[in-house]
Amino acid sequence: MIGQGNPLLDNNNPDLNRIFHDELEERSIRLVAGARSLRDRTLAATTVPDLIRDAHTIKGSAGLLRHDVIRDVSARLEQLWKMVSEGYAPAPEVVVAMEATAGRILQAFDEDDYDDLAEVGESLIGALEESGEPAELVPLRQPEPGSLGGLLSSVSESLLGGATRVDTGELYRLINRIVEVSLDADALTDLALVSIEGSDQNLVRRTWRSQLERLSDSIGDIQEQAVALANVSFRDATSTFPQFLRYLGRRMGKDVRFELVGEDVQLDRQIVDLLREPLRHLLVNAVDHGIEPSKERVKAGKPATGTVQVGSRLIEDGVEVTVADDGAGIDWDTVADLASRQGLPYVRSDLVPVLFHEGFSTVKVVTDFSGEGDGLAAAREAVEQINGVIHIESRRGKGTRVIMTLPLSMVLQNVVVVATGDQFWGIPEAFVEDSMPLAQAEIRVTDNGRVVRIESDAVPCISLSEAVGSDGEAEESELLLVGTHSGLIAVTVSELIDRRRVAVKSLGPILEGSGHVTGAALLGGGQVLVVLDPNFLGVMARRRPKLATQRPRVLVVDDSAGVRQLLSATLNGAGFEVEVAGGAREAVVAMANDGFDALVVDYSMPRSNGVELVRALRASEVRVPIIMVSGVATPEEKQAAWEVGVDAYLDKFDLRQGVLTSTLRSLIGMDEEDTG
Repeated sequence: MIGQGNPLLDNNNPDLNRIFHDELEERSIRLVAGARSLRDRTLAATTVPDLIRDAHTIKGSAGLLRHDVIRDVSARLEQLWKMVSEGYAPAPEVVVAMEATAGRILQAFDEDDYDDLAEVGESLIGALEESGEPAELVPLRQPEPGSLGGLLSSVSESLLGGATRVDTGELYRLINRIVEVSLDADALTDLALVSIEGSDQNLVRRTWRSQLERLSDSIGDIQEQAVALANVSFRDATSTFPQFLRYLGRRMGKDVRFELVGEDVQLDRQIVDLLREPLRHLLVNAVDHGIEPSKERVKAGKPATGTVQVGSRLIEDGVEVTVADDGAGIDWDTVADLASRQGLPYVRSDLVPVLFHEGFSTVKVVTDFSGEGDGLAAAREAVEQINGVIHIESRRGKGTRVIMTLPLSMVLQNVVVVATGDQFWGIPEAFVEDSMPLAQAEIRVTDNGRVVRIESDAVPCISLSEAVGSDGEAEESELLLVGTHSGLIAVTVSELIDRRRVAVKSLGPILEGSGHVTGAALLGGGQVLVVLDPNFLGVMARRRPKLATQRPRVLVVDDSAGVRQLLSATLNGAGFEVEVAGGAREAVVAMANDGFDALVVDYSMPRSNGVELVRALRASEVRVPIIMVSGVATPEEKQAAWEVGVDAYLDKFDLRQGVLTSTLRSLIGMDEEDTG
């Protein structure tokens, strides 16, 4: 089968064979491990999106290179993992077949024998026609500290899994530094225990401050060393590109060469892994859409051979990666015409966002390589997944540059911290282009809402408190200019606090998909920074103003201030009016004084747990829907919750995306459009 018109053998290209082999080996191993975890009920919810991506990537590469059997079985694996992400558990025999199929992909490719793979892959088809039932797919275990009761994903569960090679010397230097920090902490403890009666108070304070500063500096060093251990060379992501580009040139009948320029920067291994696929998409675009045939280039006064460059350079707290070609450039008039005909929103002075619309393409004939309009959309999705931004610059006849601005680490993210009232919010710094005092902004009101004049453009303007659904009119004093999918917007806030580097955790499945919230970070002292999706703000800024409508009222009961803050922020932006209570007594008082349409109750609380609260409320004839959320409850405790009358029970291992908001809407009888 591999020899039947397969371009790898037809073109006698051992380099491309090796590229495909390495990709199959890396991703099929993860798919095997994922199926085994599913079978053994040790699957971590946060790994499921990566398994979907692994199957999808194998499917795409196999389709491009005409490995039909590998493409087909990978498509079935992708569908099954998507079912798992929605909370559906395939039958045990299907899970066994998923493991066997993933395990035989590489062997089939190596041995040029696809019969066995095709046979085992057939057993997956029936499962795709069954709806199944939602099921717990992982064992219950204690949430990681800082996961806010399991509502945030675990940092310890890596985005892609696997191991990273580290320099032994660097590892031991880190261990030594940790020992030093431990000694510094002991010294502070000893100082705190020393009797200070009769001692020089100023000397004690100076010593204490000096020790604290030393400890803070040491912890900062440890953070930098630990992050560096996960770094690899960016050139790891580009090592196969020269061969891949030559292959593309031959397939498309174009003369093209590859250049690697700039610094060899060190990046988080997970970022490098995630960049490989979007970089390949961009290389295909550069050769297919950008580089002209040799005759056209010579006629235009260019060298017959086109050049595609991939470059990288360090910028402040990040890295800039570019893919550039010296081809024909983008025909912006054609882009505007097609956008108009397809009903896509655009601003004539900035047509770049149109290019990232899924399904948008200027190519008239779809080929094996491009034309369906998915490449740039996929690249943008991958870049934004690692908290980066992507932009395109192009001049007719001169070429095109795609610029990706990325963080150096997946763990740490630079955010601009702002406030609305007493709530802190974070906006990824890469999206914030400028800021100014609100008093200096030229704002006017139109039929489509507020706009602010920036140079010659009227930029849509929205209040952050309005966008996230906060109650009341917060006094605002600052304006931020934020880049989004749909173009530049202005966001007004109460206060611009500062720019901070924080460890952002993504939302767990219960809250995931809420639209406006992408994650949260702990600021210390129990305070939570909720991180917003700038593109959500862009959508909200361009909506026509709506008349005020009554929103369903939800009471959130949890003893953790951080959990209350996160749930309140998530549900407010999803169309609910939220109040919070820190315990059972406070909740009972709130229920007596105000009418609520639903309750969200934590299972585990001090003094009176969630089950006891629900029992008391039901005994008092409270009939509104009650959802119980738990991170650690046992099956017996879960049964107790059902017996006292909860309407839904969710735990951190429920893999259905955004199940909290969807369950609330269902119980209240709320339409999707009511939440916009």
